[in-house]
Amino acid sequence: MTIRTSLRNWFGRRHLVMMAIGLVAVTLVAWVAFEMTLNATIQDTREQADRRLALFERTLEAIIERFHYLPVAISQARETRAALANPDDPAAVEAANGFLSKLNETAGAGEIFLMEDNGAVVAASNWWTLTSLVGTNYSFRPYFAEAMRLGQAEYYAFGISTSVPGYFLSQRVDGPDGPLGVAVTKINLGEIEATWWRSGELIGIVDLNDVVILSTRPDWRYRPLQTIPRSRVEAISSQQRYGEKGVDNAGIITDRWFSRGAEFALLAGNDPETSGYFVLQELRLPRHGWELLSFTPLAPLYGVAWTAAAAAGLGAAALLLIVVLLVQRQRIVAQRLADHERLEQRVAERTEDLHVANEALREEIAERIRAEKAEREAQHGLVQAAKMASLGQALAGVAHEVSQPVAALTTHLASAKLIAAQRRDTDIAGILGTMDKVVDRLSALTSHLKTFARKETRVEMQADLATVIANALDLVDHKLKAFGIDVEYRRHPIPLTVSGNPIHLEQVLINLLANAADAMEHSAIRVLSIGVTTTARNVEIAVSDTGAGITTAELSNLFDPFYSTKDAGRGLGLGLSISYGLIRDIGGAIAVASRPGKGSTFTVRLPLMAAHGTELSAPAPPSPLRGGTEGGGPSAVHETTPSPALPSRGREHKTQTFETDH
Repeated sequence: MTIRTSLRNWFGRRHLVMMAIGLVAVTLVAWVAFEMTLNATIQDTREQADRRLALFERTLEAIIERFHYLPVAISQARETRAALANPDDPAAVEAANGFLSKLNETAGAGEIFLMEDNGAVVAASNWWTLTSLVGTNYSFRPYFAEAMRLGQAEYYAFGISTSVPGYFLSQRVDGPDGPLGVAVTKINLGEIEATWWRSGELIGIVDLNDVVILSTRPDWRYRPLQTIPRSRVEAISSQQRYGEKGVDNAGIITDRWFSRGAEFALLAGNDPETSGYFVLQELRLPRHGWELLSFTPLAPLYGVAWTAAAAAGLGAAALLLIVVLLVQRQRIVAQRLADHERLEQRVAERTEDLHVANEALREEIAERIRAEKAEREAQHGLVQAAKMASLGQALAGVAHEVSQPVAALTTHLASAKLIAAQRRDTDIAGILGTMDKVVDRLSALTSHLKTFARKETRVEMQADLATVIANALDLVDHKLKAFGIDVEYRRHPIPLTVSGNPIHLEQVLINLLANAADAMEHSAIRVLSIGVTTTARNVEIAVSDTGAGITTAELSNLFDPFYSTKDAGRGLGLGLSISYGLIRDIGGAIAVASRPGKGSTFTVRLPLMAAHGTELSAPAPPSPLRGGTEGGGPSAVHETTPSPALPSRGREHKTQTFETDH
């Protein structure tokens, strides 16, 4: 009764379906393994055949290249020319025969011989043997006709006199009145056939006529790969390229086709080594018009694939059995596992709550640490800002105090100029004129300082762009002179009026000019370029330097408050942040482009005002590009006009590397 129940359980409909699915799965795994293994082995076989064919090609080319110099050397020899010029002179012919024999003893070629312009052999290295080529006419050979026509030729053929095939290299011998004949070197390629035979590979070389000329199988030689038409056989036989018997028109390959990414061939024959299915791999030799073929038996590859399929099928069957056993075991311990899982779930929930609490605590600690650090940095920055504000106030007071003596000095100079004019003293007048210019310069600077230091109210204003740039250059002139920086100012041909407070615009430009000067402090070439371009509704001011540039990592934080890449004590990191805010408030934008080692370009875009004082367009969204793009300086070289207050100065340039900050 128990056995009957077990059998009923095993051979029930559900179990039969599961067994059928398992059998299909095992068969599918075996088939996939067979296909994958067979494709992989075929691909590996093709790659190995490619490597072997490449090696055999290099061997063949090395053997041929070793004798390439001989025809040229023979054509230039004195004995050769004498024999061809006087073929009826026995002494000249004898000297040529001796020269060719000694040359061939050293070179080791098959044969070397000379042909007259009519194709007759007048001298040869084997003149003394029974198979001597002397007196034989080879005018029907293509290597003779091509050499006479083109100057040189290469040709493979069966030796008519020696019954030894070889590769012929021919060179035309030119005389003062035209061609004298042809020098020919025959290379015996039996050496390479022996090398291939020792490798154990099934290899052959097919020429232009699709006929095998070299092979590890002697019975393949002078047979076509596939049977060729009789008319073509007769045309080939007329050249006597394959000996007196010509081509044995019994094709080696019965059929060939492409499959699985490779080419296959069916070879017919009684020899088991050269019959059956093979993987065919070709390598073209365009220099000679040949094809190098490799045949790899397909049966071993199928054996490997069947072995892999059997192993995969057995493995899949074993895996299915293991799965069945595990399912049975799972049913036995299911209740225990359920209880255990419920307990672990409670523990996991409590652990997760604890983990969340810990993460929140760590985040709070980290936030407090960041807040304390930000507070310290802000406090330090405010202290430095207060110092700079005090310094600015002091500078404004100095400018105010200096303006009174300057005014008095202007009055005294005017009186002195009147006295000099009355006395007609030209020397004193010239000196007083120079002093007057210096005083005017000092008065302009103090006026700019007082204007720059004045507290501004938030009202809608407009500014003349040329005046703003000129005032900014005046205020940083001392720094540019101290660093020896040349200024290229691209003046705009027409006056431009922009929206914005002129003092704020001067502050932005001063910051950009000062940063550019700091960036070029240690550069070999120090050129500050200021370019002004206009569009339909905006004007753009480009400030370019030739400093060390800004890295990509620094560009993303460049406009953040208190961010600076300058050395400690040289900057607060507030200049660009403040400038960014000032330009944003008037509807403009600041963009930066930099190439490390080439320099940087800061471009300020401002709304352009119409002639009646209104903006030409609505302010652009305040979203300046805060990352660098390719290019860090002017895209072209233009004619520039230096600022009159900043004349260019020559200096010796020395290349140095300096990490700059903007």
